[in-house]
Amino acid sequence: MGTSIKAFMMASAIAMTIGSAHAATLRVGMQDDPDALDPATSGTYAGRIVFAAMCDKLVDINANLDIVPQLATAWAWNDKGTDITFTLRSGVTFQDGTPFDAAAVKFNIERMKTLKESNRKAELAPIDTVEVVDPTHVIFHLKAPFAPLLSVLSDRAGMMVSPTAVQKGGEFAANPVCSGPYMLKARKQRDSITLDKYAGYWNAGAIGYDEIQYLYIPDSTVRLSRLQAGDLEVAERIAPTDLATVRSDNKLALHSSPGLAVSHLMINVGNGDKAKTPLGTDPRLRKALELSLDRNVINQVAFNGEFIPDNQMIPPSSAFYSKSHAIPARDVDKAKALIAEVGGPAPKLEITYENSLTDGRVAQIIQSLAGEAGFDVQLLPLETASAVQRYLAGDFQAYIGNWSGRADPDPTLYSFFGSDGSQNVNKYKNPEMDKTLVSARQASDEATRKQLYEKATDIYLTDLPTIPLYHPNWFYASRADVTGITIYPDGILRLQGVKPAK
Repeated sequence: MGTSIKAFMMASAIAMTIGSAHAATLRVGMQDDPDALDPATSGTYAGRIVFAAMCDKLVDINANLDIVPQLATAWAWNDKGTDITFTLRSGVTFQDGTPFDAAAVKFNIERMKTLKESNRKAELAPIDTVEVVDPTHVIFHLKAPFAPLLSVLSDRAGMMVSPTAVQKGGEFAANPVCSGPYMLKARKQRDSITLDKYAGYWNAGAIGYDEIQYLYIPDSTVRLSRLQAGDLEVAERIAPTDLATVRSDNKLALHSSPGLAVSHLMINVGNGDKAKTPLGTDPRLRKALELSLDRNVINQVAFNGEFIPDNQMIPPSSAFYSKSHAIPARDVDKAKALIAEVGGPAPKLEITYENSLTDGRVAQIIQSLAGEAGFDVQLLPLETASAVQRYLAGDFQAYIGNWSGRADPDPTLYSFFGSDGSQNVNKYKNPEMDKTLVSARQASDEATRKQLYEKATDIYLTDLPTIPLYHPNWFYASRADVTGITIYPDGILRLQGVKPAK
């Protein structure tokens, strides 16, 4: 009997070991709680991280920002650049078993173009109609050439959801069904999102964990402490002030990438009563404000020198970055001279921002630096929901904005500076800018687009409807026994290839 008991115990131990490996869970500490889990309506960076696990896209990007296949394996433009034909991956199913095919693509694009609450309407507006050729081929007919289309489809506009699940009715975001490697198991608002591995995923061999938990832990230092304690496997957006701790701990690994994101100080120049200020109506004062700032000081004091101070919305890593527009050095005397030229009392400025440690530090530095030039700066920190509500309504004099960026410059520059751009909440309007941005959208060769974006950069740096400050670098930390993590310039954690160490 003793031998039998010992054999049983050994078998149980082996089974437990196999079971624990089979049930491996990846716990990810998140700075923010995502908004609606529907690619059509979502508007947060945190949501994009979760969608990377749930919802495959027609195309993706690689670490070099090249467009690469995902649900579409190939694509071809017509000579005029007005039609694009996609070849779709065969044998793919959504997480409810619904086949992924050309009809599903047509359904998704039309849903995102017509859904009342869709945030993808502007992104997909250049698409006129979608034609199903056969189950594995679909044609997008455009209203005019639109060079950034593939870049647009590498984000939420290209994420495919199950038509069957949508047509069942109810709130889709509460029970989303996509075609990615993981499907929603449970969500607790402002606490956690749990995903289970989808056994029918077309690229299942690249998936190393059976469950993913995204845990809302807003403080970077707390996320890091939880990671060190073994309560997390991954922590996203590690603050620069915590990087030394990660680098000195051999049980942890640091994963980083130059980012596409930009942080900027948007000035209300045309939206309601809060635009009717000297700063909102006179670009000389906006230039004075810029000259009062020292972007290097902001980077050193707030971020230990780990970010990239800059004066442009597009990062230096982009092929479309303008090298002819150098960062202006701080010049308090010139700032004071411009203020005197405008005349009147000391210009007042109220800065609204999300009450985070990062934005709070930046706001206080701006207040101090601008004050030395004669600006009367007041700070208005608000919790995230209230701040975003004011931002979208244009209810601010100035706002510290954080934009995650895209591989192509169009989604950034058109969104912020096009008259009908989705992020143009300060109602900036310049007909020459509109003309330039539309021309850049329709140009087929990169050299022409570079020239046009050079011109666009010159326009917005002259008008200064917003003052770019810096580009964050992305910093993720993980336990050293998590392998396969690669952070791309978009800052999204992709789980294909991420596995526990053997």
